Amino acid sequence: MKKSLFKAAGLAIIIMFALNGCKKDDPIPDKVAPLVSTGKQIIYFKTVMPAVTGIIDTVNKTISVSVPSGTTLTSLATDISLAAGHTISPASGVAQNFTNPVTYTITRPNKTTTAWIVTVKYADIAVDANITTATTWTSDKTYLVSGDIYVDNTLTIQPGTVIKFAAGASLTFGYYSNTTLIANGTANNPIIFKSTALLPTAGAWEGLYFYDKTLNNTSLAFCNIQHAGGNTDRGAINLYNCDIAINNCNISNSGAFGIYTTYANNKGGFVTFAGNTINTPAKYGIVLDAQKISTIGTGNTFTNAKGVLITGDFRSTTAQIWKNLGLPYIVNSEVDIDGNLTIEAGTTFKFDANGWIVVGYYSTTTFIADGTSTSPITFTSTAIAPTAGAWIGITFYPLTLTNSKMNYCVVDFAGSNAQNGAVNLQGSSIIFTNNTIRNSAAYGILLDEASGFQAFNNNTINTCVKHLISISTKHLPELGVPNTFTAGTGKGIEVSGNVRYTSPVIWKKQTVDFYITGGELDIDGDLTIEAGSKFLFVDDSYFYFGYYATTKVTAIGTASTPILFTSAASSPVAGTWPGFHFASFVMSNSALTYCKFTYSGLNNKPAIYTEKSFPVNNCSILLSGSTNKAEYQTGAAPTGTGNDFTWVEN
Repeated sequence: MKKSLFKAAGLAIIIMFALNGCKKDDPIPDKVAPLVSTGKQIIYFKTVMPAVTGIIDTVNKTISVSVPSGTTLTSLATDISLAAGHTISPASGVAQNFTNPVTYTITRPNKTTTAWIVTVKYADIAVDANITTATTWTSDKTYLVSGDIYVDNTLTIQPGTVIKFAAGASLTFGYYSNTTLIANGTANNPIIFKSTALLPTAGAWEGLYFYDKTLNNTSLAFCNIQHAGGNTDRGAINLYNCDIAINNCNISNSGAFGIYTTYANNKGGFVTFAGNTINTPAKYGIVLDAQKISTIGTGNTFTNAKGVLITGDFRSTTAQIWKNLGLPYIVNSEVDIDGNLTIEAGTTFKFDANGWIVVGYYSTTTFIADGTSTSPITFTSTAIAPTAGAWIGITFYPLTLTNSKMNYCVVDFAGSNAQNGAVNLQGSSIIFTNNTIRNSAAYGILLDEASGFQAFNNNTINTCVKHLISISTKHLPELGVPNTFTAGTGKGIEVSGNVRYTSPVIWKKQTVDFYITGGELDIDGDLTIEAGSKFLFVDDSYFYFGYYATTKVTAIGTASTPILFTSAASSPVAGTWPGFHFASFVMSNSALTYCKFTYSGLNNKPAIYTEKSFPVNNCSILLSGSTNKAEYQTGAAPTGTGNDFTWVEN
């Protein structure tokens, strides 16, 4: 009998090996380990006294227990129910000190382990009355704010504290009496300001309000302000004429602005503001007065924010810097800049239709916008698809100091005032180098007679409805080279006004034509006109040289690059503009060489009339409307050869 059983068992083993492709002599395989259960490891986790059931988060392996306020946390017994075959350490029923989170280790049937973090905190503490005495909120409690609560004394919030807000609730500081908020969390234990909603949306509660009796020792550090901004006209944090410190905080999902401020008595900004993260897709990240823009520090991150809205004007007796924030400053009206202000390289300004910047109108001002070739400073429109004239422009007034500078700046889509330019100079002179102006609905740059440049070179101006530059003859020599100018038909550099130069100057050749306007332009002094220059005279405009002071005119072109003087008319005819008059103060060492005059002779005036003798060589006068193309006063016959006209004494 036993032999039969052994034989049957042996036969079964042989069959098993055959079915599994094993040879008779192969070792018997080990048993297959049981699968790890994917179900619940912990059925429930309770404290015994008081009897409270914790909330189990199976994803993050955490358990949260909220016990009544006043419960002793240093020795709480537990009641833990586990899945079959699981064990836990510390064991169920063993009292624990839950002052800080406790790690529990669960061992599965296959001896693998999982760590769970158990946190015991006091249940929500209702905050439903105003705070008028010094108060501390501790991290072992969660505070529930319902309604509008006013804080008018010192409130200290410990790191790790959670404050929940019912719909429409808020905390208001410093409205009635001097107040300090100290809410300094840490990187590992931030202070949380959040909604009571299980699935909150942007604007689930109102926010934090700080009024003018808030003291400047108020500090928020490592605070997370989530889903505030229920008042769409305000922000998650609101500062009314007070200064506070905000550092390493996170403002997210505001239903309105991130931070909203108002300014008075030099207050309404930040004592310090660094290392913060603001995520506010609804509106601007910060609304801040121009006086306080420089209080925005470094290391801040803005995501899904539309920009920083500048309100008010900048008038400061101390030098300040507006930093490159990585998102644009928004200008929706006139912003006056008076004082000493520097704009960091890479900064972007965006302007609404009524936005513009006014520099040096009320007090002496140094304005430094010094970009780089790789990090230019950009002034442009807020429009998604802007067109020329989408905003007004930038204007420098007489109190702008000559050390003011625009360097590697881009001015785009300005010039909405057809009488002005994208950039305007009124009684001022600045350094203007390496800049780009384009898409102006008016002039590129408009200067009044008293305005010019301390330096002007390497600039690019194109796509302007009017002339690229409008400048006086007095300041025309300040246009340096090289510049890259591209003008539409009939446009270029507009020149007007009389001048008496007190030192030698050069009118440098540019890549567009000069348009002379304003009738008779009296030119006195030592003037050189570069070869290849082209001057187009509007209507009856012309040059009158040497009437008031000793004058030397040197206009020497070459055979391949002559200097051209002609009409600005779109379809000129002979006699469209008058011509040149050289008066008695013109010096005999003046010279015209390879100059070409066309369409002159308006009112039968010669293209050239001179009261003094000087050399004229290889010049031509074509399509003249005058009886005599060139005339000289008796005794002042010019010298020279190679001209295609005959001089007539008159």
